[in-house]
Amino acid sequence: MAEQTTDDTTTALDGNWYDSMAGEDTGRIEVLSKFDSAEAFYNNHQEMANRDWRAEFAGDDEAFGKTLERFNDPGKFRDAYKEGQQFISAGKLKDDLPGPDASEEDVKTYREANDIPLEVGAYTENLPDGLILGEDDGPIAEVFMNALHGVHAPVGTGHALIGAYNKFQEEAQDAEAALDTTQAGETTEALRQNWGADYQANINLVGAFLENTFGKEAKEQLLNGRFQDGRAFMNDPKILEGIATVQRQLDPLTRMVKPGGDAAQTLNDEIAEIEKFMSEHRTEYNKDETKRLRLRQLYQIRLDHEKRTAA
Repeated sequence: MAEQTTDDTTTALDGNWYDSMAGEDTGRIEVLSKFDSAEAFYNNHQEMANRDWRAEFAGDDEAFGKTLERFNDPGKFRDAYKEGQQFISAGKLKDDLPGPDASEEDVKTYREANDIPLEVGAYTENLPDGLILGEDDGPIAEVFMNALHGVHAPVGTGHALIGAYNKFQEEAQDAEAALDTTQAGETTEALRQNWGADYQANINLVGAFLENTFGKEAKEQLLNGRFQDGRAFMNDPKILEGIATVQRQLDPLTRMVKPGGDAAQTLNDEIAEIEKFMSEHRTEYNKDETKRLRLRQLYQIRLDHEKRTAA
């Protein structure tokens, strides 16, 4: 067999370095053929990736540099620029913005030509999708609409902003409600484990303390209050445990009923009911640890109350 020479051998080293990358794509061939090697292409790519394109575009114009920070890459800036040019070319911006010295008539003419309301209130009229501003949203919307009117924004811009704000509010409320439900369940579970059979009595103590100390209106405000992380005050086990402890020391009877009820009467009625059961069913009573423990608790509550009122 004749010896094969290196000239007869075909290997991956033959041909151009970029053949496997470009294939038959003429565009890729045109770009890659400008580089002598894969290393040269890689180095150029790294240089382009690491360069500060915003600084190159903006130069010494700091304000323009800040504007460019809104765009993730040059392509995004290019698209925004093209869209702006199309907006102008289409005649949607018919005249230059009125300057600070423009007359009222000039401003009026410009606004009429560019679908800009003459009065601020027009932004909130005929809102799309049947949207209606709530009583609390009105003052906030007025602030934003005044700002839009000051820069001669079209009606559609105002409607879009109001719609975005409304959607944000709805999503925030839904997220808050979901958080409250989750944390309320966690708090209830933790307190039932800590308080056991005294859970409801201690909850009564919390309600009594808030109402007796701050009044009904302020109590509602506190019940709806929140920490900076969004957790409701009343969804914090430590807060509830602390308030219950303070109220128990202030007035032991308040653990008996919800705020507004007759705690002393409730206490005496429950004591009388258990004592009656004890006298009529002594054997069953002796076997019922729960009733015996409850009666001892009630006696202690009454004793603590008598000591407090006597002091």
